[in-house]
Amino acid sequence: MSNLERMSKDELKAILNETEQQIHDIRAELALREADQQHEKVESIELGEDWTPVKWDQVRSFFQMVLAELRK
Repeated sequence: MSNLERMSKDELKAILNETEQQIHDIRAELALREADQQHEKVESIELGEDWTPVKWDQVRSFFQMVLAELRK
């Protein structure tokens, strides 16, 4: 007779609930680690100055126009 066969239904349900919670916790930890790994990869990307020439005056002007529109 196995250990499971000797257990009550309540004991089996408790083990099952605990196991499901552990699986949930493991999945959450894996998702967190994958997200952290993706963030690290993105943060490690180095873009040279010539990668994309940004004209900050144009960016500022654009946002000023957007803010002016939103305030109307």
